[in-house]
Amino acid sequence: MPKERIEIRPFVYEDIYGFNEMFSAYFREDFKIVISDTKINVICSEIAESVTSKITWMDMLLVDSKLTGFIYYQIDNPESDWCEREGWGFIREIYIKSDMRGESLGSKLVTRVEKELYNKGARNIYLTSDEMGQFWTFCGYKKTEKLSEINHDPIYEK
Repeated sequence: MPKERIEIRPFVYEDIYGFNEMFSAYFREDFKIVISDTKINVICSEIAESVTSKITWMDMLLVDSKLTGFIYYQIDNPESDWCEREGWGFIREIYIKSDMRGESLGSKLVTRVEKELYNKGARNIYLTSDEMGQFWTFCGYKKTEKLSEINHDPIYEK
């Protein structure tokens, strides 16, 4: 299906309902985690607060004006709830709706976020992932021999 328009833009609070829906699918469908709507709402509200406070950032992917994905990122610092490598860019989460995967939308999000993190002063970028290794390798990340001290997933670096 040809895409009429692909847009990547920063999260705005009006995105919260669409973000909640995507985050719920991310946990329940991709990770098979049983989680209540109440807990999803709390997590999404905490993320939105962190983004609006400029501690972290999140970009939204829209295809034909419909929310289709998101990428959540930061530069590690003691103010955030995750600071494993102070000063490094960190891609925290990425999600594309399942029916839109395999169309290079994820790599478009990653490329944009990398530019943003470098422009904000990060010299290196890392992420943790126990899945999607081929995707991250395709995006130029190398799997290290290290595991995250926080979530115990493998660390990828660029």
